[in-house]
Amino acid sequence: MILAVVLTGFLFFFRKLYPQNIVMDNVLDFIGYMAIFKGTLLRMSARGHKKANSQKSHSLVTTGPYTLTRNPMYLGTFMVGCGFILMFWPWWLLPVYAILFYLRFNQEMTKEEALLTENFGQEYKDYCAKTPRIFPSIIKSLSARTQDIFNLQEAFSTKEKRALFLLPVLAIGLETLQEWVVFGVFNIAVSVMLCLGAAVLFAISLWILYQRKS
Repeated sequence: MILAVVLTGFLFFFRKLYPQNIVMDNVLDFIGYMAIFKGTLLRMSARGHKKANSQKSHSLVTTGPYTLTRNPMYLGTFMVGCGFILMFWPWWLLPVYAILFYLRFNQEMTKEEALLTENFGQEYKDYCAKTPRIFPSIIKSLSARTQDIFNLQEAFSTKEKRALFLLPVLAIGLETLQEWVVFGVFNIAVSVMLCLGAAVLFAISLWILYQRKS
C-alpha cells in the first residue's frame, strides 16, 4: 500500500494524464468513494459471516456473501482498488489494474482452492460448480436479499470495520493533494463533501434495499 501511495503521488505530476475538467474529476471521485464504501462493507460482511459460521474453519461457508462469490473478500478488495484507480489514476488504467490484480491474487486463490478441496472434498466441488470464483452473476445479485449479503451485525464484529474510516480518510488526503498538484486548487472541504455525499447516498441506498422483502 505504501508503494501504491508513493506511486500515486508521483503520477500527479503528469497532469495531462488526468481529466482537465475539474467537474469530471469530481464525478470520478464520487464514483470512486462509492466503490470504496461498497468494497469495504463487502469485506467486512464476508469476514464477519465467515467468523460467525465457519466454526473455526471446520465448516465450509456457502451462505451470506458466499452465495454470490467464492471469494467475497477478494471481490471487496478489487472494488476498493477500482475506487482508488478512478479517483487518483487515469481511469483508462482500470483494465491494467484488473490484470495486475489477477496476477497478484490468482496464485493465492489457487492454493486456497486446493486446501478447501482437500478438506471438504465433493462438498466444495459442488459449491464451486454453482458459485463463481470472484464476479457474481447479475441476476443472482439482484435476486439476493441485502440482509443476507450485508449482515451489519456480523460486518461490524471484525477489525475490518477500521477500514470504513481509514480508507476514506486516506482518499480525502490523496484527493486534496491531487487537486493541488493537477489543478492548482487546495480545498480539502470539497474532498470532504464528496466523501460525505457518497457515504450518505450509499447509506440511503443500503437502507432502501434493506426494506425489500426479497
